[in-house]
Amino acid sequence: MKKSAQLWGAILMSGMLMFTSCKKDDDTMQPTQSLYLRLGGNTAISAVIDQFIANVASDSRINAYFADAAADPTRLTKLRNNLINQVGMATGGSEKYTGLDMKTAHKGMGITDGEFGALVEDLTSSLDKFKVGATEKTELLTALASMKGDIVEGQVSLYNRLGANAGISAVIDDFIGKVAADTRINAFFAAAAADQARLTKLRNNLINQVGQASGGPEKYTGLDMKTAHKGMKITDAHFNALVEDLKASLVKYNVQSKAKIELLTALGGMRADIVGQ
Repeated sequence: MKKSAQLWGAILMSGMLMFTSCKKDDDTMQPTQSLYLRLGGNTAISAVIDQFIANVASDSRINAYFADAAADPTRLTKLRNNLINQVGMATGGSEKYTGLDMKTAHKGMGITDGEFGALVEDLTSSLDKFKVGATEKTELLTALASMKGDIVEGQVSLYNRLGANAGISAVIDDFIGKVAADTRINAFFAAAAADQARLTKLRNNLINQVGQASGGPEKYTGLDMKTAHKGMKITDAHFNALVEDLKASLVKYNVQSKAKIELLTALGGMRADIVGQ
């Protein structure tokens, strides 16, 4: 599955590369000072980044891109430090940013104009909270605007963000292996696991089902979910175990958090046709 271009470090680092900020109105500062010093240095930049991250985390328009990092304290701390270093270096400080360039970091993410605009709004809100001077804010936001071409790709289908047929097939193969080893639910698939022809048919049906549901050219021709699971007596616990196994496979193949959420949400929509039949 396509790598997620390092999620949080992806968009966040993107936006923050040059456009971060910091402290008070610096009209009294010497015009020869670097933007870094006019913003207040590392301490002020760190404060703005912390607020910016909080703004993005609560912004339903774009927070799905950062869900995985937000759920992992270690990853979130690394992201925060990378952003501080990125902004510090870009504005003339001594910090060193060693992450990906913006085009590489955002490749395949399908970031739209609207999502880029949401990121800018969240940054602007953070800058305003810390009363960044108009001149400094304009410099930072202008720098962000100049990076838009490397960040925005436009709408990309979930199918392509999942890596198309090859990426979906890899995840399904791993998923089948995880289910076969999962004692909570593998009894439901024992018959198929013991019959190579049935197992191959199951694999192909799953690939086609995910492909079609995510906007690909594949065609699912199997039974509808209610009919397929009738009489199986699948419980919520069984369904949750299935979702856990799928999540593990998506994580293994570095599926970006937004694509993962979209796929798992689609699966969640089938719960009523699968559980209790």
